[in-house]
Amino acid sequence: MKTLQKLSMLITVVIALAGCTSLRTASDYDKNVDLNAYKTYNFYDKGIARVKLNNLDKRRLLAAVESEMNAKGFTKSNRPDLLVNLVVVAREKTDFYGPGYYGGWGWGGGWGWRGGWGGWGGSNYINQYIEGTIIVDFLDPAKKILFWHGQGSGFNLDNFSKREQRLNTGVKEILAQYPPNAIAAK
Repeated sequence: MKTLQKLSMLITVVIALAGCTSLRTASDYDKNVDLNAYKTYNFYDKGIARVKLNNLDKRRLLAAVESEMNAKGFTKSNRPDLLVNLVVVAREKTDFYGPGYYGGWGWGGGWGWRGGWGGWGGSNYINQYIEGTIIVDFLDPAKKILFWHGQGSGFNLDNFSKREQRLNTGVKEILAQYPPNAIAAK
């Protein structure tokens, strides 16, 4: 019975942790801007210099954005129509998984036979990590305005497993919301 109890707690923790791995994405845009006017892009150097990632991850993030922009039909240019600004916000996060009820059977209530297993038990699990939010902004250098803002939050910056793949997937999920009219048409 102890093995079954431990197995059920392990499954619960794995499911809970798996739910924490997906990004929550959102976007917003200026409805008065003609998004079809933008064909070329480059990165906003001042913003990229302030991205709080190690150089390896910064290069991965830039490559992921570049790949997605190219897939959307944009061309990288020294005289771009739009500038891509990137921001990474990090905060410490603690997830707590306490003991849970693990079933039981019998009459119970002190009125009859209880038998079996059941009740509250198990161990406490604490998961501390740095959670990141990746922000992608599109700026119009001629008008000096922000016209599109996308973000993905929930990225575990302490997890090095498949990190490059997760960055690529995260950027893809964020930029899937551009252009906004494509989302409304789905």
